[in-house]
Amino acid sequence: MVTRSVVVNKRRLGPFALARELTRASRVGSTPETVFRLFRPFHGPEFDRIYARVMADETGRRILTQGQSLHPLLLDADRLRSLPEGTLGYEYQSFMARNRIDIVSFAEASLRYMARENYATDEAWALANRLRDIHEIVHVISGYETDLLGEMCELAFMIREDPRPKASMFAIRFNISLFRRSGYDHGEAAIQQAFERGRHVGLMVGADWDGMIDWKLDAVRTHLDIPEVPSYRPIPGEGEIDLPEPTLTDFVRGVLGANSIFPNLAAQHGVTS
Repeated sequence: MVTRSVVVNKRRLGPFALARELTRASRVGSTPETVFRLFRPFHGPEFDRIYARVMADETGRRILTQGQSLHPLLLDADRLRSLPEGTLGYEYQSFMARNRIDIVSFAEASLRYMARENYATDEAWALANRLRDIHEIVHVISGYETDLLGEMCELAFMIREDPRPKASMFAIRFNISLFRRSGYDHGEAAIQQAFERGRHVGLMVGADWDGMIDWKLDAVRTHLDIPEVPSYRPIPGEGEIDLPEPTLTDFVRGVLGANSIFPNLAAQHGVTS
């Protein structure tokens, strides 16, 4: 039986356009605009599988059915700052301030590439927004920063809940190629560790973040079966390493797909080239 997709418009970037946007991102850095230009974020067919998984979860189904938005919670900076140090809310606000991330700008950038009309149900639209809004929360609970390596590690960590896993695997493979050519061996090892850490994590997009906002981070991680925070060396904005200019070789390595990167891990996550 064929199930009707909840995604009305599956527009996406092809490999050449994706490589162009990755090159642009490597030059101008990670901004809300570059993130959403890269992934056109939630219009791939894998979105349907995530949707079915969340709707099969009691908490996730309730959140989507109620159209529960994270925006009011995450925008209340005064409340989050008033929470005890070490809680999810306090650490989230500290993370946003430290990295100078404006959640409003992030949401506005996303709306240039996604709209309610792209989804068949209100629940699917709620899921699209929630996938966007948990991005920085996952940074906080996973322990990955917003440098290039940290972003690639988060993609690997979240691959089971990624509506565009093939695009993410392309981005990961593309950057691993750059890391290798720069002699930055730590990058590939950190990404492999991120895949392994994310294997058995509980459903994050369907989690009750409102209810956990005043929990200690360790309690949140325990609840979601998140392994201990990794030790990885972020690439500072000033540039700990000099990444080479992308070449056709990097593009070809990116196109090789998921099976060329840690094939056992890729297969376990159901991501194929």
